[in-house]
Amino acid sequence: MKRKLALLLAAVLLLTAGCGTNLAEAETETTAAVETTEPTTEAPGNTMTGEELMKELKIGWNLGNTFDAPGGETDWGNPFTTPELLQYVKELGFNTIRIPITWHTHVGPAPEYIIDESWMNRVDTVVNQALDAGLYVIINSHHDNEVYMPNAENEENAKTYLTAIWAQVAEHFKDADYRLIFQTMNEPRVAGSYYEWWVDTKSEECMAAVEVVNQLNQAAVDTIRATGGNNADRFIIVSPYAANSNAARLSSFRLPEDPAGKLIVSIHAYTPYDLCLNTDPTKNTFSPAGAGEIKSIMAGLNRMYIQKGIPVIIDEMGIVNKDNPEAKYEWAKTYISLAKEYGMPCVWWDNGVTTVGVESFAIINRRKLTINEVSQSVYDGLMAGLEE
Repeated sequence: MKRKLALLLAAVLLLTAGCGTNLAEAETETTAAVETTEPTTEAPGNTMTGEELMKELKIGWNLGNTFDAPGGETDWGNPFTTPELLQYVKELGFNTIRIPITWHTHVGPAPEYIIDESWMNRVDTVVNQALDAGLYVIINSHHDNEVYMPNAENEENAKTYLTAIWAQVAEHFKDADYRLIFQTMNEPRVAGSYYEWWVDTKSEECMAAVEVVNQLNQAAVDTIRATGGNNADRFIIVSPYAANSNAARLSSFRLPEDPAGKLIVSIHAYTPYDLCLNTDPTKNTFSPAGAGEIKSIMAGLNRMYIQKGIPVIIDEMGIVNKDNPEAKYEWAKTYISLAKEYGMPCVWWDNGVTTVGVESFAIINRRKLTINEVSQSVYDGLMAGLEE
C-alpha cells in the first residue's frame, strides 16, 4: 500500500497497510551478486494437508519494499538481498518468507507480457537462496493492481495480464521444492473508489468487482495447475477483495475450483487500527478491547474456513512504531498466541522503515543483520506468542 492510509475507510476494518514508502535507513549499502543460482532439485509431490502446512509455516517475515518496488529491488531504499540476510531471517526464528513481487514494470507489451529475463533471473536467485536457507517461500503478484484492477470494464484485460504472468512464473518454477507457494494477487481492489478497502454489499459496482476477483483467482489457479510438474499440487494462496477479513467472510467471495484441493485463504490484518496504523501518537496503548477485536476476526475466520478444513494465512500484519515498546510487546504476543490457537500462521510486514510514525514496520536492519533497537520489544513479543 505505500499510501498514507488516511483515506480511512481503514478505521472501519483491519485494512491493509505497510507496503510501500520511500524511506530507508542510511547505513552504507552492501551489494550482492545478481547471478542466478542453480535451480533446486525436484522435490516429491506435496502430500501435506492444509492443516499440516499451517503448522509448518509457524511465523513468517515479508521482504517488503524490495521486489515489490516498481523500479527494482533497491528502488525504495533497501539493499540487495543477500544469502546472509535470508539465513539471518531463519536464525531469528522465522521459517517462512513472503517475497512480494511487482511484475508489470518488468514486462513487454500486451497481450504476451513477456517478463524481462534479467528480472526473472534475479527473482529466481533469491527464491532459491531462500529455499536453500531452509525457508518456506511465498511469491505473488504484488503492486500490479493497476493492471488487474478488478472492475467489470477491466475484467478481460486483467485476466489476460494475470494469466500471462502466472503462465511464465509457474512454468519457470514448476519443478521447485514444494516449500514454494504461489499467491495469485495482492489486495485486488478498485483503487480510488469509496469502497477501495471494504465491500459495500449494497453497491452493484462493488459487488461486480468482488465477482471479478473470484474470476481472476480462478483464472490464475487454472493457469498454474496447467503448467504441471510440482504445480499440479502446489499450495496456492488466494485473496478476497482487498485482502479484507470481512470480505473473506462474505458469501460473495468464492474459492476457485481446484482439482488438487490445495488452496489457502489470505487476509491482511493490521488491527486494531488505531494502535497499528493510525499516525496519531496518542493512540499508543493496547487494550483488552483491542485484544477482543483480534480474537473476533480470527474466530470468524475459524468458523468460516478452518473448521471446514480450509487453511487461512495472515500474510501481512504489523504495528507501527510510536515509541511504545511495552504496548508493542503485548500486542505482538497476544496476536501471535491467538493466531497459533486458531492455526493461522502470520507473516510480519517489514518494509525497512524504522522512523516513528506511519509505515514504520522494520524489525531487521538488513545492512547490519541485527534487530533494530526500536523493534526489539515487538520481535520479543512475536516469539513469546509463538511459544505460548
